[in-house]
Parts: sequence; C-alpha cells; structure tokens
Amino acid sequence: MKLHYLFLAPWIVLVVPSQVFLGLGILIVLIVGFLGLYGMSAKKKAFTIPASVMLLVSFVAGKAGTDLTRASGPDTAVLLLQLVAIIFFMEASRVVLSFDREMGELAGRTDDMSQAVRGRLAMWVAGQLSRQARLMIGALGLSLVLLVLGGFTSVSINQPALSAILVLLVVGALLFLITQRREPETRKR
Repeated sequence: MKLHYLFLAPWIVLVVPSQVFLGLGILIVLIVGFLGLYGMSAKKKAFTIPASVMLLVSFVAGKAGTDLTRASGPDTAVLLLQLVAIIFFMEASRVVLSFDREMGELAGRTDDMSQAVRGRLAMWVAGQLSRQARLMIGALGLSLVLLVLGGFTSVSINQPALSAILVLLVVGALLFLITQRREPETRKR
C-alpha cells in the first residue's frame, strides 16, 4: 500500500501523449513519486495529499489535453479504472497514515489495554480498506455499465456543457461518498 505511487504515477501520466504535458511527463512522475513515497514513509499527510491531488490534476489535465490536441488517448474504460484507482489510493493512504499514527502512540506499550487497542485498530484498518475496495469495485462496475448504456443511447458529444456538468456531479458524488471521515476515535487528553 505504501508504494502505490511507484506504479500509479507512471500509469496515469505516461499513458498520455507527451505533447499534452509539453514533454514534462517524466518530471511529473518523479515529483509525484517522490512526494508520495516520502509522505508515506515519513507518515506525513502534508506530502501525500499534494501527491494525490497532483495525480488527480494530471489525470484531468491529460484527458482535457488529449481532447484539445485531438491526440489518441487511452480507452474510456482505462480512464474509468485510472480515476477509480486514484480515488481509492488517495483515501486508502489516509486510512493507512491514520493507522500508523495511532499505532505509533501505542509503541512500547505492552499492557493488556494497549494490546486490545492494537487489535481493534487492526480490525478497523482492515474493515476500512475492504469497504473502500468494495465501494470502488461497485463504482467501477456501475461506471462501466453506464458506459455501455451510454453507447446505446444518443447522447450528443456536441453538448460539452451538459456532459461536463454530469461528469462533475458524478465525480463529486463519488468523492463525497468515499472521503467521509472514518478515522479511529482517539482519547481526549
């Protein structure tokens, strides 16, 4: 989980034609990879959040740039899979960092209460990640079904404003559902 920037950044950025990012694709991959890996290894959200946001912006900019330059881009199903992967790993990294922070507070404690809290934390992180994975698989499946249904209907490509509003509503709804605060309860000191 902590190394997802190693495969996600190149997959998102390097599949876009190089002229879209003005030949800076490799630099973007290196920056996102460094920020993400450093943030995950140092357990700092201040680095992982910008890395994830940069991936999301690169995804959107890549799609928009591909459309504007009329370059051949990835298939729509691949784009959906990339978007779902970005959102899943963005939220999963927050869960893992919260887990690491809470486990760090329990470091060195061997009493029964600390052991019980460690067990509950392990159950919490496993539950969070599995729920997020199920939600993302459901979102991907629903998106693919809607993609196939959209192919059979006559939604005009010449209506970019309507299409953009619908896409923003769907992405906004998915982000809202996925990114609700689900951090473990901490003791008040």
